[in-house]
Amino acid sequence: MKEITVRQQEIVAAALGIISERGLEALTVKNIAARVGFSDAAVYRHFKNKAQILSTLIDLFAHSSAQLLEEINACDCKNLDKIKLFFLDRCRVFSAERVLATVMFAENLFQNDPRLAAKIHEVLGSHRELLLKTIRAGQRQKAIRALPAEHLFDVVMGSLRLLVLQWRVSSYSFDLMRAGEKLWRSLATLITETKGG
Repeated sequence: MKEITVRQQEIVAAALGIISERGLEALTVKNIAARVGFSDAAVYRHFKNKAQILSTLIDLFAHSSAQLLEEINACDCKNLDKIKLFFLDRCRVFSAERVLATVMFAENLFQNDPRLAAKIHEVLGSHRELLLKTIRAGQRQKAIRALPAEHLFDVVMGSLRLLVLQWRVSSYSFDLMRAGEKLWRSLATLITETKGG
């Protein structure tokens, strides 16, 4: 990923704050400039437009996701534990940066910008690729149920997505990490192969 300057980091942080407090529709260059104490022209010196700011935000999330996926791939642990690491890390990331959940799970918000929609699709696709590979490896070892891997992926990621949605619409009224850990225990029970087959 291309390095971003300190000023660009400030602008992205301001954008995150605006989205978090007032929603994506309030994200304008004028509002960003007011928040960081720049002129509109100063913001445009660092980013061409609002779409480029959002693109950078998605890039930062994608970069941290890629690092996590590499760590999980390198982990000398069971495949079920790799899925758990990923699942709980998403809960941790969204707890720390609530606005990321809004951006990453709102592909429909970017339907008018095919490049941003494609970028989000690419990030989510890399998650899918890793988890499918991990699920299939666990199935070969008879540790994960022999159901279609795509269905198990949908169960895990669909559960995560629903949990995050419930957390967002409740105005973050519960501890996402704690709820994620409880949900993971149930998911692990559902997808783990039983000894009797």
